[in-house]
Amino acid sequence: MPTAVFAGLLIISMVLSALITPLVVRLCRSYDLLDMPGERKVHTSGTPRLGGVAIFTAVSVGMTLTTFGVWGELIQLSASQARMIPLIYAGLCGFFFIGFFDDLKSIPALWRLLMQLVVASFVVLQGGAVGLRIGSVFGSYVLPEWLSILVSVLWIVGVVNTFNWIDGLDGLSSGIGLICTLAFMMIAMFRPDLPNAILSLALCLVLAGAIIGFMPWNFHPAKIFIGDGGAFSLGYMLAVISLVGLYKQAALISFVLPVLILVLPIGDTLFAIGRRLLARRPITQADDKHIHHRLLARLSRDYRATMPEAEYGALRDELLRSRAHRNTVLSLYGFAAVFALIAVLVGTRA
Repeated sequence: MPTAVFAGLLIISMVLSALITPLVVRLCRSYDLLDMPGERKVHTSGTPRLGGVAIFTAVSVGMTLTTFGVWGELIQLSASQARMIPLIYAGLCGFFFIGFFDDLKSIPALWRLLMQLVVASFVVLQGGAVGLRIGSVFGSYVLPEWLSILVSVLWIVGVVNTFNWIDGLDGLSSGIGLICTLAFMMIAMFRPDLPNAILSLALCLVLAGAIIGFMPWNFHPAKIFIGDGGAFSLGYMLAVISLVGLYKQAALISFVLPVLILVLPIGDTLFAIGRRLLARRPITQADDKHIHHRLLARLSRDYRATMPEAEYGALRDELLRSRAHRNTVLSLYGFAAVFALIAVLVGTRA
């Protein structure tokens, strides 16, 4: 694929996201579509919550351009690879609109999960003909078809929800999503011999551009939240990119790399599930014990001890809250980046 096409997908997606996001902010404020402060929430004022609209729109345009690029032979894909694009997009629409309507009017957790399972099942069942599913694990064990379908559906739904659960601080899920996307993109760039590398790279560029254009509005202090629509879209795209690319390798490492890249959201979700099961509470019952909540509380205590009230006066609490918030997010970025870098180093040499 020519370098200009690479750059075009990234830049167009980024510019669109950057232009659409402030429009969404104004619309949300005009129609009072705000996420208000609450017991588990760390923001102190009403904030627009439909940031996923900008990301979804930018990715939609980017995927459309990718399809045109295939038709115009600017992007060299096989027939089965080209057929993956509309199927992936159909799944993206399904997950985005589940999250979008949940942002507008909260959907009960069980119904939300059932709808996610339906969309993921559609993608995986329809994707069997083009290889859009996990066919083997640990390098050599080929899964029976029923188990391949089950594992693929659970993978998609699981990754989608990890990004929803980690979306607790300004810029956290979008930044982690960008780091994961860049890791998948680097592996696709430096391993063009991998199955579906070009398609994976195109999807990564489109998604990375959408996130980059959105992030300046989402980082602390956030002017808009990504919302469930955005978190679901991020999780779905990353899950599918891993299915398209890394899970198509025959090597053992292909099973490990996606988990390594997504280790922070996956780890946080597994700990949350375990914590709630041990407490005999429903796993869907929200709490403030996630990794980001714990780190924020720890940094807040540490900074409070180093910021005497006599010196900082009335601004102390606001400065403390802002400093702890930013540094919590940056610390988690660093954690995710370390594992993503390890995955890239291993994945480009495997």
